[in-house]
Formats: sequence, structure tokens, C-alpha cells
Amino acid sequence: MNWKNLGVSLLLSTACAQAGAAEPWAPSDAEMASLPPYCKARMKSGQGSQDYKTWEASLGKDFIHTHHYCAGLNFINRYYRARSNNDKRFNISNAEGNLQYMVSHADPGYSLMPDVHLNLGVVYSLSNQPVKAISHFNKAIELNPRQPRAYSSLADYYVKSKQTGKALDIVTEGLRHNPDTKSLQRRYRELGGKLPYPDAIASVPPTAPTAETSEPAASAAMPAEPATVAPVTPAPAEQAIEPPKIGSPTNPYCRFCPD
Repeated sequence: MNWKNLGVSLLLSTACAQAGAAEPWAPSDAEMASLPPYCKARMKSGQGSQDYKTWEASLGKDFIHTHHYCAGLNFINRYYRARSNNDKRFNISNAEGNLQYMVSHADPGYSLMPDVHLNLGVVYSLSNQPVKAISHFNKAIELNPRQPRAYSSLADYYVKSKQTGKALDIVTEGLRHNPDTKSLQRRYRELGGKLPYPDAIASVPPTAPTAETSEPAASAAMPAEPATVAPVTPAPAEQAIEPPKIGSPTNPYCRFCPD
């Protein structure tokens, strides 16, 4: 056995395993270009800058915490680029930590919270934790029913578990809130949905905003490899038609929870 070559191989393996940890926490300029524009304002501009003030006025007072959301998105992007399992674990763990920081420190009604929960669903999906993933996809839908990717991601789980009927129910509900979303239309047909597409839920005038019903002032860019998502629009305060009786009175969103 050539011990010298073996030693070199071990050193190279160790270097590769530590590559992810060696990257700086903050996104590089190239990475920043793939993140939503407010990330640059939060992570590169001072709090007294006009750029910072503009985004704070648009997104809300909890913009001060948003560098953690941006870091979470960037670690998800790094996960997709990583080659070794160690690097993937390192990046997905950091993504989880930064996104959970947002849940712990930002107001539940902060405009970006639907996107925070959506991307936590992505994190737990990538780390093979389906119960947590489903919970966060459901929370994203609860906070913003006009979130097409949350419906698609949730439907994916039921397709993988051979529960096509549940997957079709989820996509159908997504189309009622997002009738013009091409990706949901395609999934609806693939899952055996019958044309015409489901009737859209009519919009109604919104009620006075509260911390629990605040909606995003701007849509967030998704991490690497998502389909393009239409800008987020406020969810209706009331439904024009009575929804089916599902779940329990205290948890109307358990419709999409696992059996």
C-alpha cells in the first residue's frame, strides 16, 4: 500500500469536507445578485441609508431582521451547489438556523413570513423531515393563500407517498386562489384534474389589517431552481363562498396535514 498517496487522499477529502464551512457567512457579490433586491439593502447598506429606509417602509419594521432570511436563502442556494454530503449538511443546517431565527424574532405578521415558512418547508424537505416540511408549507398557505409554490411543494409529498387524490385536492385549492398560475394548471392536468379548471375564489374588499393578517408588500425571490412565481398579492380577508367543512374548528388548515 502506498501510504504517501493514501495520506494525500485523506488530506484532500478533509479539505473538501471543510470547504462549505470555510465560506463566509455573508453572501458574495455574485451570490447577492441571485437574492431579492432588499437583501443588498439590508446586508450592504447602513440603516441610515435611503435604500434601507425605502425597503423598511415597504416591508415593515422587522426589516431589521431580514438579513437572516437572506442568509437562509443563500445557504439553500449553496446547498444546491455543494458537491459533498458534508457541505450539503453544513449549508442546510445554516439555512434552518437563520430561517428559524426569523420565526423566533420577527413579528408573525411581518410581510415576509409566508416566504420564511415556505423556505423552511424547502429546508425540511431537503433534509428528509416530511412532517416539519408539511407543517411549514401549510403555514405558508395559511398566511398567504396566493403562494403557488407552497401548494406545488405540498402536493409533491402526497404524490411521492402515492396519495394522488390528496395531491389533486391541494392543487385544486391552489388554483382557486391562483387561477392563472401555469405551473398549477399543468400539475392539475397531470394529476387527472378535469377541465375546465376550478372556479376562482372571488376577491372581496380587505378588512383593516392586523398583525395576524398582514400580507407581503413584495414577493421574495425563491432559492435556486424554482419556477418563476407571480408577485404576491394580498389574500382575501373573507371567502366569497363557504369553504368545505374540514379539520377542526381550531385548525382549519389540517386539511393538508398527513393522515
